[in-house]
Amino acid sequence: MTISLADAYIMVVEDDPDAHLIMLDLLRMAGASRCYSRKSVASAIQFAAKLPRMDLFLADINMPLESGYDLLEQVRAHETLKSARVVAVTAGTLQDDVDRARELGFDGFIGKPLMADKFADQVQRVLAGETVWVWR
Repeated sequence: MTISLADAYIMVVEDDPDAHLIMLDLLRMAGASRCYSRKSVASAIQFAAKLPRMDLFLADINMPLESGYDLLEQVRAHETLKSARVVAVTAGTLQDDVDRARELGFDGFIGKPLMADKFADQVQRVLAGETVWVWR
């Protein structure tokens, strides 16, 4: 099932204020209107569970306290969130990082710095059910 950016419920989980704002701005400029963001895994899960649905989590891997890996585990175990797609968006772009994300079941991997001209298309492809694996 394809969900458009305009209709998608998207949660950005990112502790870095600049990266956080960049992702939200790029999504909104591309027409996304249901973008939410939290700086921690616990807050993201708690907030997302109250929404009508959650289609996509864009998660930094390296955050203090809980990581993007923790987010993936909690989303997959959560009754109402488990069908959401989860994409790692991180500066850790070593092959080991990509391999680990793939093995753990992420639906994609987008390396930082983001490519502003391609980010919205990458997100739309994930919403369409594709996997997106882009790193440098």
